[in-house]
Amino acid sequence: MVGGTLRDIRSEIRALACSDGDYIVVCGRTGTEPGAVIGRQFPDRHSAGEAAELVSDYRAVLRRYDPGVPYHEPLVNELSERPMQPLEIDSGDRHARYSAFCHDISGALFEALAETGHRVVESAAMETYLTLTEVVEDHDNFCLTMLWSLMSELDVRLSQAEQTTVIETAASFFAPRTTPNPVGVTLRTLQSVGFIDGFSMRSVCETDERRAGADPPETAGETWELTVGQYALAERTGRIPTLPVAVCLRRCAPEFGVRFIGGEALSDGRWRLRVQLVPGGDSAGLVSVEAIENRWLNDTGASQQL
Repeated sequence: MVGGTLRDIRSEIRALACSDGDYIVVCGRTGTEPGAVIGRQFPDRHSAGEAAELVSDYRAVLRRYDPGVPYHEPLVNELSERPMQPLEIDSGDRHARYSAFCHDISGALFEALAETGHRVVESAAMETYLTLTEVVEDHDNFCLTMLWSLMSELDVRLSQAEQTTVIETAASFFAPRTTPNPVGVTLRTLQSVGFIDGFSMRSVCETDERRAGADPPETAGETWELTVGQYALAERTGRIPTLPVAVCLRRCAPEFGVRFIGGEALSDGRWRLRVQLVPGGDSAGLVSVEAIENRWLNDTGASQQL
C-alpha cells in the first residue's frame, strides 16, 4: 500500500539527517521545506542531495493518485543561506503551498496508518478518494479530497483512542517545532498555506468555563477559543473536522495533550473551536468534534470546497 512505500522513503531521509547539520532541502519555487524534510538538517551537501532525490520520489508516489501534486524542484541550501520567502505570493505559488500542505498531511496519515497496522482503514480511505475523484470536477480540489477521505474513514472506522494514536504518529513524522505559542504558530501556518482565511484566538480562563456550564479541566491546562474564516475542510454535517489543526498542534507542542472540546458554525463562513493544551495529558477529538446546533450550521449559502 501507499503508506508503507511513503514510510520507507521517509526512513531513508531520516537516516541521512542529523541534529545539527549545515544543509537543508528547500523548494526551488517557494523557498519552503517540502513535507518529507521539514525541520531536517543534513551533515553535508552529498547527503542533502540524496535527500532531495528522495523528496522527489515521495512526491512521485502521491502523484500516482493525484496528478496535481506539485513538483517541488527540491534544492540543497546551506543553512546559513536559507532563502528568504517572498513578501508577495502569486496565485500559482499560493495554490502550490495549499496543495503541498494537503499532501504533506495526507502522506503522513497514510504512513501512520501503515505504521499502526490499520491497513483496512488505509485501503478504505484510498477507495473513497478514488471514488470521489470521479465526481469532483475541479482537479485542483483533489488534494483536499484526499485529505477529506482520510478524515472521513478515520472518523467512522477507528475508536477515539485509535484515532489519537494515528494522529500523534503522523505528527511525529515531522521534526518537532517547539514554540512558546503553539496555537498561534499553528493558525499562522494554516493561514500562510491558504487553509484558513483570517483567524483570532483568545485564552479562556477557568471562570469563563464554569460560567459557560462546562466541566472544569481534569488537570491543569490552558483552553483556547479559536475563530477561523473559510476553513477549507469545514462541513455542515454536525461535526467539525479538526485533523489538520491537530497534526500541526501536535508538532508544535509534542509535550502537551491536545483536546478539542467542541465548536460551532458562525456567520460569514467562520468557525469557532475550543482546544485545551494539557502538559503531559492525553489527547482527544483529534479527527473531528461535534458542532453546536445553530442556524449557521446548515447554512447552504456558506462557501464550501467539497
